[in-house]
Amino acid sequence: MNTDAVPGRDLYVTSTAIAALRGRVDGEIKVALTFVKDLVDATSVASPGFGILGDAVIGGTYEDIRQWAEMQLGRAETVCDGWSAALAQAEANWRAAEDASKVRYV
Repeated sequence: MNTDAVPGRDLYVTSTAIAALRGRVDGEIKVALTFVKDLVDATSVASPGFGILGDAVIGGTYEDIRQWAEMQLGRAETVCDGWSAALAQAEANWRAAEDASKVRYV
């Protein structure tokens, strides 16, 4: 059981935590998606890779699935870019709020 998120326990968000999350999106998720998307090219089967009859039966479908996978992975990369931009804005807003909420003695 994850004890980090126990009901009733205080949870805090900081601009540093938001920046760390954005770093993971950019440095882990996006990198992994790009790596897998680039692997799709390696799955290409040149004609007559399935044989003359095999190409006629499944060659087109196989290529359609490859293109679909590449498109979906491209969309996922775009989503990661959106997350990263939104997290960057959230980090800037949160940091501004943190700075504005500091007690200043005059």
